[in-house]
Amino acid sequence: MAALIDLALTGVIGAALLVALAWFRAANLLQLADLAGHLISAGTIALVATVFLAGFEASPLEASPGKQALGLRVRRHSDGVRLGLGRALARNLLKLGLPAPLAYLAVLAAAEGGGLEAWVGVGAAAVVALTYLVGVLFGDGRAAYDQVAGTAVIRALPGRRFA
Repeated sequence: MAALIDLALTGVIGAALLVALAWFRAANLLQLADLAGHLISAGTIALVATVFLAGFEASPLEASPGKQALGLRVRRHSDGVRLGLGRALARNLLKLGLPAPLAYLAVLAAAEGGGLEAWVGVGAAAVVALTYLVGVLFGDGRAAYDQVAGTAVIRALPGRRFA
């Protein structure tokens, strides 16, 4: 549920960025080939979403808006202290910032008849998603991006704003 709330918020931000990019292109202020436009759009949205979520997780709130709504916090796994911005950026880059635009571009290329390479990209995106799920279900309960970044999602104590 937390991911859905965060997805909705980052979706609104992403939609606003796409509208702005479309306006620049329509006004001939930004002239790009279709592929370059897709690359810039996907990269910009992923970067903004990554920084947006990491900023919340590195703040005293220790959680994205979705996690806050559910009483969850993100902390360092080793010692349980608050994340620094670098670790929060790494976590969200691995979680969203790299996989999402790569999956988007792979699906786009496959839909445009991109051939075997495009379908390999789609398969790779599916494998990344599965590794996240496998880590949660069969590992120590943390997704692969949490394991690599050295983070863990914890439940805040009842009645407390902070963990």
